Amino acid sequence: MDMAIDASDAAIVRSTIDLAHNLGLRVVAEGVESHQAWTRLNELGCDLAQGFYVSRPLPAPDLGKLLRERAATLAAGEPVPGSPPALRVIRAQAS
Repeated sequence: MDMAIDASDAAIVRSTIDLAHNLGLRVVAEGVESHQAWTRLNELGCDLAQGFYVSRPLPAPDLGKLLRERAATLAAGEPVPGSPPALRVIRAQAS
């Protein structure tokens, strides 16, 4: 939670991401609530993220609609208004 201001927390996050990748795993960050956390996780190589910064909880039909809309917008090469930029791996998969 404090990885942006606490070097020890950042080292733990970085080590966890590196360990998972060395084991052939993808990393999902939970509870991402700010642009700063999203950006730092991207810099550290995190693969996926969830949290209020991405979207507030939604009923299943609304989530499906949101995902379809974002996918169509990204496929058109446009930024998604009101949503965070894609993390490194998501961008790579979309290409």
